[in-house]
Amino acid sequence: MPVVSVIHLGKSFGAERIFSDLNFQIDPQDRIGLVGPNGAGKSTLLNILAGREEPDEGSIALARNTRIGYLTQVTDFDPANTLREEMLSVFAELRQWEQELGELALKMSSDQADPAVLQRYDQLQVRYEHAGGYTYENRVEQVLDGLEFTREQQQAPVMQLSGGQQTRASLGKLLLQEPELLLLDEPTNHLDLATLEWLETYLSAWKGAMVIVAHDRYFLDKVVSRTIELAFERIEEYPGNYSKYLSLREERMERRRREYEAQQAYIAHTEDFIRRYKAGQRSREARGRQTLLDRMERVSRPQDMPELTFEFNSVTNSGLVVISTQKLVAGYGKGGAEKALVQVSDLEMLRGDRVGLIGPNGAGKTTLLRTLIGELTPLSGHANIGHGVRIGYYSQTHSGLNMERSIVDEIRQVSVLSEEGARSFLGRFLFSGDDVFKQIGMLSGGERSRVALAKLTLQGSNLMVLDEPTNHLDLGSRQFLEEVLSDFDGTLLFVSHDRYFIDSLATKVWAIEDGVLNAYQGNYTEYRTRHQPITTASQGKAAPKAAAPAKPVAPTKGNNKKGGKTKARTLEDVERDVEKAEARVKFLEEELSQAALEANAEKLTQLSADYDQAKARVDELLAEWEQVADMAS
Repeated sequence: MPVVSVIHLGKSFGAERIFSDLNFQIDPQDRIGLVGPNGAGKSTLLNILAGREEPDEGSIALARNTRIGYLTQVTDFDPANTLREEMLSVFAELRQWEQELGELALKMSSDQADPAVLQRYDQLQVRYEHAGGYTYENRVEQVLDGLEFTREQQQAPVMQLSGGQQTRASLGKLLLQEPELLLLDEPTNHLDLATLEWLETYLSAWKGAMVIVAHDRYFLDKVVSRTIELAFERIEEYPGNYSKYLSLREERMERRRREYEAQQAYIAHTEDFIRRYKAGQRSREARGRQTLLDRMERVSRPQDMPELTFEFNSVTNSGLVVISTQKLVAGYGKGGAEKALVQVSDLEMLRGDRVGLIGPNGAGKTTLLRTLIGELTPLSGHANIGHGVRIGYYSQTHSGLNMERSIVDEIRQVSVLSEEGARSFLGRFLFSGDDVFKQIGMLSGGERSRVALAKLTLQGSNLMVLDEPTNHLDLGSRQFLEEVLSDFDGTLLFVSHDRYFIDSLATKVWAIEDGVLNAYQGNYTEYRTRHQPITTASQGKAAPKAAAPAKPVAPTKGNNKKGGKTKARTLEDVERDVEKAEARVKFLEEELSQAALEANAEKLTQLSADYDQAKARVDELLAEWEQVADMAS
């Protein structure tokens, strides 16, 4: 039996139709990813499912006693509460019963207790115990500890928490409510990479149903097993995670295009026949064909998502060294109030590098970016910009935009375009008609992001410094931005929490770890699996080959326990073992993907341990290969 049934649902805001005639159901243990372009009505649909908004048409049918937990984009906390008090608010009714039981106990202590008081106490105590009244405080402690909140944070005002911590707190409240259906609207917003991975593990073990709106493709691939697309006022359903949805959607769209084109060709051929023969000897046949044509059910022209269409072009090449640092410390404040956030080993970023900067929330990623490009003064040391470097900076807060200007005027400030030319140019960024005259301060986050990107394309930069460029962009726009940046022939330095984005673009990862910037070769996946540092400029410019942190000693000729000789391993021996070990790693990666799709938490835990061991074995063998190769040379 479905947990929720959606029946002919429709919603409008004024004259604007959001969606109509939506029909689908949510079954127990469903893991649904709700996707679609910004403005399609995803959050509106979640609000209706949660009972926070009423539909204009249709209805929502809930299974009996179904509890719904809803994580909105904006946290809903009482500013007066500490974090612990906010968690305890879930049990407001239990706490009222607790207070009443205390009052009844005082009344019963008198010699002439009212029998009605005794009866009420007995009934309320049974209800209180059955609802978990004697264990709820312990459950709150377990959840807060599980979410890694310190005792100090638990006693602090909830509104003093960071955005990511507030998201975790909201998830904690949902966990305590134990709903049958979770509705999550952008749960990955404000989360750093470590917390994102925690959330994936947590949701993989969740036993109830869930509907998730998210713009993180890696997250959707890990968590969801069914995808619903909301676009053009209707929904379409696809089995599988986000990557599977993309594949199936492309197949479906191609089939519809072929059907539409075939029918259009048939209609054109039939209409030509009717024109030629409607007044001749074959007029009767022509009239028959016209009748058939009039009765034909027409295939609609397939509608596809509007797409961004722009590119980044650098005006000139920079010198070989784009950015270099010497004993750099980045932070903020002046004099005695200085706070150091990041210490940077002496390093160089070279022309053509594509560097992804990662680290926990509050680690100083934005501060470091602004220090490297000269917007902030280092607390100590130096950051030097190389010869011929033209910087294009994208701020996650859109600080480079004038909120008082219209979109078209903002673009004309950085170009020689006429108003008509600017309007045509903005069409590439999905602004059309009178939209170009909107004041920037009145735009949504996604619209401001598109304006900022439009300005960036006009600067001709050869170094792009991007701070969370995918924030506020829908999934299609994120994918397009990846493709455009992949074709960019300059140098990239960017901060992102989108792991697909990092994997697609980064050739190096700079990770802020315990206040120190460490450099690693490869993209995010390689960083997570190998964690192999790059040699920095102060240690020598040549990057080392992949190697394990600790190198095992290669076997050498010598006596074994039985007095015999141990045969020295050859390069061919080690290479054969490396191939076997890498094949094992590939097999476990496929098994992990399947276990994630099945949401099998126990299997995921075991496979993760096996995978770590397999990767460690590959690293050991690579180190042994180096030793054997050195001995052979």
